[in-house]
Amino acid sequence: MERTTDKPIRLHVGSGRHYWPGFTNVDSNSDADVMSDVRKLDFKTDSVSEIHAIHVVEHVPRLDIESMLFEWHRVLKPGGKVCIEVPCMNKIAQNIVNGEKNMRLTLLGIFGDPRDPLPDMMHQWCYTKEELHDILDRTGFTSIQIMEPDFHMQERDMRIEACTPC
Repeated sequence: MERTTDKPIRLHVGSGRHYWPGFTNVDSNSDADVMSDVRKLDFKTDSVSEIHAIHVVEHVPRLDIESMLFEWHRVLKPGGKVCIEVPCMNKIAQNIVNGEKNMRLTLLGIFGDPRDPLPDMMHQWCYTKEELHDILDRTGFTSIQIMEPDFHMQERDMRIEACTPC
């Protein structure tokens, strides 16, 4: 059953237990507002204003990313916005070359933390700025901007914002 409402819909996908006011929190966790796999959203075409994915894309298998982004594109309204934050392979590689010893800035950004008991918390892929930009472009997003993250670690992560065409 697809969801519909007259209010603007803003999704926080892969929310885990981090609930944002004013957003519909979507996660495979049963405590979420909407329990769903982030790769297949139960929303009508052109019904969502924004999608925010903060440290979730790296947990999705690489071969599923383009179909997931096509799905997100489908549910976003024309001019809708997607915001993604992930570890940045460009920054991680530079940290390694520079001799960084803090594993949170290097290996944990690539692989995830093996101490976490939940298998879904391991990383499936680590994106370069160029690769994620190209994938968003191939899946029909426009106005793609790479910037510093709002969450987590500026020394390791990136934020990328894009829109659906108007």
